[in-house]
Amino acid sequence: MEIVPGKIVTEIRQYFYREESDQDYAYSITTRVPECFGSRVRCHRLEQTYTLGPLLLNTEVVLRTRSSLNNNKTLYTDDNGYQMMKRTHRKFTNNTVARNYFPMVRAAYIEDDLTRLVLVSDRAHGVSSQSNGQLEVMLHRRLWNDLAWNLGYNLTLNDSSVVRPTLWMMLGSIGATSKLYQREAIELQHRPVVMPIDQPRERERPWQEKKPRASSPVPSVVLPPNLHLLSLSIPGWNYSSSHDVHLNHVHSGMDLHSEPDYHRVLLRIMHLFEEGEDPEFSKPVTINLKDVLRGIGEVKVLEERSLTGTWDMSSLQRWKWKTEDNLETNNKKCWSCGDEAFTVTISPKEIRTFFVHFASRNF
Repeated sequence: MEIVPGKIVTEIRQYFYREESDQDYAYSITTRVPECFGSRVRCHRLEQTYTLGPLLLNTEVVLRTRSSLNNNKTLYTDDNGYQMMKRTHRKFTNNTVARNYFPMVRAAYIEDDLTRLVLVSDRAHGVSSQSNGQLEVMLHRRLWNDLAWNLGYNLTLNDSSVVRPTLWMMLGSIGATSKLYQREAIELQHRPVVMPIDQPRERERPWQEKKPRASSPVPSVVLPPNLHLLSLSIPGWNYSSSHDVHLNHVHSGMDLHSEPDYHRVLLRIMHLFEEGEDPEFSKPVTINLKDVLRGIGEVKVLEERSLTGTWDMSSLQRWKWKTEDNLETNNKKCWSCGDEAFTVTISPKEIRTFFVHFASRNF
């Protein structure tokens, strides 16, 4: 074990060997403990990165975390990164351990009346709670199944790869962790990419010859903390906003060359929290996209689309369900409306998709 102290973070490096005579380690765990005080976000989590593999045949590597939480072997896992599902431990005649493993796409937690233990991951894992106060994660496995009860199915997973998963762990009150783990999961899955860039030579700095523009600072694009910018991109296709017109072009058999429209941007915004998950962050959020995107350019038209971006929401014939709220959304397209046409409300766990048309002079 090696401890590397630092001003920002302290690393604890653990190496595991199969035999005392081995020169190379079989597994490693790097734990990063933040050196901070107060209520800053990074003070609430521990980070662990694992290096596992190649594994010996018929080996499973599990991270097992024990606590004093009285969770009655019940855990919660996310359903494809969205709704948290309650997973109750059940007894079976055969394979009770395996049949109480559940998929975790990015988050899982156990809790009692006061405290919650949360794990967020950068990739999908299997998780389980095999005893009270315990949360375990399947990190890697390599199996060769030749048993008679497999009924002829190939259950072999002869995976000889090396995996390097990362987990963030948070322990705190239910109220505090509810505010943190949704945003933390997004930050872990979308970590910044650090790339070394050679410093250019003096003669290769043409930007220094240009005079700085005399203008006010460009405002940044900022969303409320319970919203996430899921997509902001220029589609690689250009077709009519009417999907029926586009289909007619496709069915005509004509070789239509498609050019991207650089004045039309595909925007998706997602609400991170479920209804009732947090007293404040689980509320619907109303924003003005013209004001939010002012730092990019002047928004002229806002057009709501289906999740894939192919259908105009105003042309969809959707089934209507009887709900308690019956929330109405503003999905109209307006080329000469006031600011109310750019005001949208995003409900808990809702994803709304738009075509944002900018003024030509911004590009």
